[in-house]
Amino acid sequence: MKSVAKVSLFAFALLLTVNLHAQAYLDEYINLYPDCVDDEASEIYSINEPFLEEPVFPGGGRVQMTRYVHAHTEIPDVKDGEGNQLKGKVLIKTVINRCGVAEQIEVIESLSAEHDAEAVRVIEGFPFFKPGSLDGVRVKVAMIVPVYFTRTYVAKKKRFYYDDGSFYEEGEDDYNYEDSY
Repeated sequence: MKSVAKVSLFAFALLLTVNLHAQAYLDEYINLYPDCVDDEASEIYSINEPFLEEPVFPGGGRVQMTRYVHAHTEIPDVKDGEGNQLKGKVLIKTVINRCGVAEQIEVIESLSAEHDAEAVRVIEGFPFFKPGSLDGVRVKVAMIVPVYFTRTYVAKKKRFYYDDGSFYEEGEDDYNYEDSY
């Protein structure tokens, strides 16, 4: 009986440690620009702008953003005309400002009012990004983030490694970015 208690205690401690570590990366950029206020009007760049360093989600960029969206999305109980659970995606357009905050959030592809509200809630809860920059100057960058309301979607990507250990990915992209703004 003591061994079961030890195993349970160990499992609980491991789960707590993993959870704390998983949440720690979200604060990675919170103090990058303390007391930053981005209230000036300025150009908003597309993610495809040449030489633009795109905003970086804490903990690993697009992959961590996908995990964050997936983990924080609650699927509303909305039925289609046949009584089945409504599934699909909502596309959200947002601007990552020069302080790394997601703002100007709008739905550009809707699923239902409930799904749209949930997608906006998830994006509003984004942690601080490392802001995008162009020629070493922080800039506002528009991006489109899909919020999937199905637990069966898994993006397929292939990684190709260079000799120095760096890599690039090809294949289905989790994020559809605005081509022009």
